[in-house]
Amino acid sequence: MEPRGMKKWRPFATIPEQYIELQEIRNKQAEVAQPVLTEEQMEQINFTLIEALALLNTCQSRR
Repeated sequence: MEPRGMKKWRPFATIPEQYIELQEIRNKQAEVAQPVLTEEQMEQINFTLIEALALLNTCQSRR
């Protein structure tokens, strides 16, 4: 008779379906609702992104 050895303890994932459901619950809890932005805020974000991309392109073209 062979000894059982050390078994890894998985307290919340004893059944595969249980593990899937718990993972879905964790994912749902980690979700963050999208903020409601005004037109001005969206324009400011777009402007910032355009500036950053332009700066990135300028830096890459100097290489």
